[in-house]
Amino acid sequence: MTEGYEVSGNALDRSVLASLRELQDDGDPDIVAEVGGLFLEHSPQKIAAILKAVENGDAKELQTAAHSLKSSSAYVGAMRLSELSRELEMMGRSQVMDGAEEKAEKLNREYKQVMMELDAEIQRSN
Repeated sequence: MTEGYEVSGNALDRSVLASLRELQDDGDPDIVAEVGGLFLEHSPQKIAAILKAVENGDAKELQTAAHSLKSSSAYVGAMRLSELSRELEMMGRSQVMDGAEEKAEKLNREYKQVMMELDAEIQRSN
């Protein structure tokens, strides 16, 4: 699960954030703050949709919600969150929900850590 990116115990892969910063143009608003802010704004609904889909046993909704979170998580460097989202997406796609509740709980814990770290990154960027 950790191949291809550095984790070192953090919820965010700082090399992804560094790559984002390389796209920063002088005079433009901070790109990490902008992208991170969008993630902070939109991800709670995605997490809620995943948790509700698991609770309701709705494989199709789980697939859809987890797919959306997978992509946005990777974009901000939340690689473990992205991987958990991918695993839940695959459960939804295969309609095999065994273990989905435990995985969703793990995803929710990881998400909370990502939110704290991303908020701190945004504060440092501003």
